[in-house]
Amino acid sequence: MAKIHYVVNEDWAFISHFFERAVAAKEHGFEVAISAHCGEQQVKLINQGFEVFPHNISRSGTNPFSEIKNLLALLRDFKRSQPEIIHLIALKPIVIGAIAARIYGKATVVCAPIGMGYLFSSSDRKARLIQPVVRLLLRRLLQLRNTQVIIENNEDRDSLVNGKYVSSTNIHVIKGAGVDLNRYLSFPEDTSTQIVSMFARVLRDKGVSDFVEAANIVHRTIPQAVFRLVGDCDPGNPTSFTEEEVGAWVSSGAIEWLGFRTDIPELLRESNLVCLPSYREGLPKTLIEACAAQRAIVATDVTGCREAVSDGVNGVLVPVQNPKQLATAITQLLSNQDLRLQYAKNGRIRAENEFSSSIVIEQTLKVYESMLAKS
Repeated sequence: MAKIHYVVNEDWAFISHFFERAVAAKEHGFEVAISAHCGEQQVKLINQGFEVFPHNISRSGTNPFSEIKNLLALLRDFKRSQPEIIHLIALKPIVIGAIAARIYGKATVVCAPIGMGYLFSSSDRKARLIQPVVRLLLRRLLQLRNTQVIIENNEDRDSLVNGKYVSSTNIHVIKGAGVDLNRYLSFPEDTSTQIVSMFARVLRDKGVSDFVEAANIVHRTIPQAVFRLVGDCDPGNPTSFTEEEVGAWVSSGAIEWLGFRTDIPELLRESNLVCLPSYREGLPKTLIEACAAQRAIVATDVTGCREAVSDGVNGVLVPVQNPKQLATAITQLLSNQDLRLQYAKNGRIRAENEFSSSIVIEQTLKVYESMLAKS
């Protein structure tokens, strides 16, 4: 029986984006191990029959001595786990995990640089200083023997191939985490309400401040519109807002903040419109869930969002970091019920044809099987 060892930053991120695929891999006959920074979700992973190896890799840490220590710890985990496939998810696990996997030497490697991360989307000084080093490492690591790359959208695929990070024969586009169409059902919206929902961690590069500013603009002409922000602050991410900052937005009347929620299908059902003004994405899970729930979308015209939203088909794309244009698009769709409902129907069709969990699971298992056949 072959074994897959996943390495991911956080256990909650694994639950959100890879849990269904890991369960399917186990049902397909694979043993499954997971290295993650563990919190409340560790119990769910263990109860599913997965072997769990907690790690202390910091998403924002750059201390080389700490990273060497983390690399050696991960190498020890691989030696205990004895996997045939190592699946590395996000930039930090790829950089550390690919080196550890190379030293371990008994596994083929899948690298999944989902979203390309804070380092590639941020323009702050710290990110700009580290970017050349990470790019150099990626160029070396993604081209190692017995390595395959899974990317979430065609633009990132083209960037990696054209930038000579990876050969076109060793990269696969699998569109996001997938969405369970039996859980995210297409319910007609309540046209008596005007609820605009944003589902995201409360991060600067998710465009949260643009959402808040757009809410203030829309309220001038549609005062009854409700803007909901659903998601937690993330202190482990350098672009996170604080709870105090979010509290000020709520006190001003701009938005409602629901925090972390697990009842996303129900919240989508209550929504009339879904908004994501992100600065960059891999393939945002919130948008494919909105498609499945049959809700129109307003998102930024950036990598990742363009993969989920066809402008004028299932939503509207607006320029990035432009709250005025964002507000205009939201106002247009809140004021035009027929257009909004048509976009919503088109989104459900896209979910069924492109984004369902069954499609993503099948594609991922094919990559695993092809790797085993070549090893």
